Amino acid sequence: MVAKEFGETLARLHRIHQQLSELRSRLARGPARVSVTRQKLTAIEANLAATKDAIQKTKLTADRKQLQLKESEAKIVNTQGKLNEAKTNEEYQILKDQIAAAEMANSVLADEVLEALEKIDQLTEQAESEKLNVAAGEAELKKVQDAADAEREVLEGEVAVAQAQLAEVEQKLPPEVRTDYQRLSKARGEDALAMVDGEECGQCYVSMRPQAYQDLLMGRIVYCSSCGAMLYLQPGE
Repeated sequence: MVAKEFGETLARLHRIHQQLSELRSRLARGPARVSVTRQKLTAIEANLAATKDAIQKTKLTADRKQLQLKESEAKIVNTQGKLNEAKTNEEYQILKDQIAAAEMANSVLADEVLEALEKIDQLTEQAESEKLNVAAGEAELKKVQDAADAEREVLEGEVAVAQAQLAEVEQKLPPEVRTDYQRLSKARGEDALAMVDGEECGQCYVSMRPQAYQDLLMGRIVYCSSCGAMLYLQPGE
């Protein structure tokens, strides 16, 4: 294989490897976008679940306090009935003090019940807003998933075409070169090859030895002494 043809073959192989690398990166980005969108939806759903849990707990608290208030009110009525049965002024005053303390406690309980009911209203309104957020999140996830699926089909087709082109061009390499090339490309992908820029490796920018550059001009296989990439000259050089 003459030097020009050999260099052009390596250049084509490098371009196809670079194309494959970009296609595979784009293939990976689709699932990544879906994953991020799903995580956002999960967070929104968690917020809604937490709000619903808070509503349930607040309702239980309100019910418990309302029951306590009713029981206390019943005790006040019962204690008031005992006032007429008091045999001494001291006993009468004790009952009056108990009623007054119970009424004060009931006032606090009533405020707490009202506060709990207001909190339930606030949380219910918040839950309705979060339900809308969940619905929007589900719609967004479906949109992103559908787009990723459609893009994947296109990209997988392009990958298949590029792989076929790669296999075709690889057959143009001399057998003694093909083995080393396949070993490198399997391990390093597009980094297996590097175009010479001036007299430097286009990948790691280490200068070539004069003899190595002359070998390239003669169409011989040359590896970068620093990064190990298989080198080739710019087409037309």
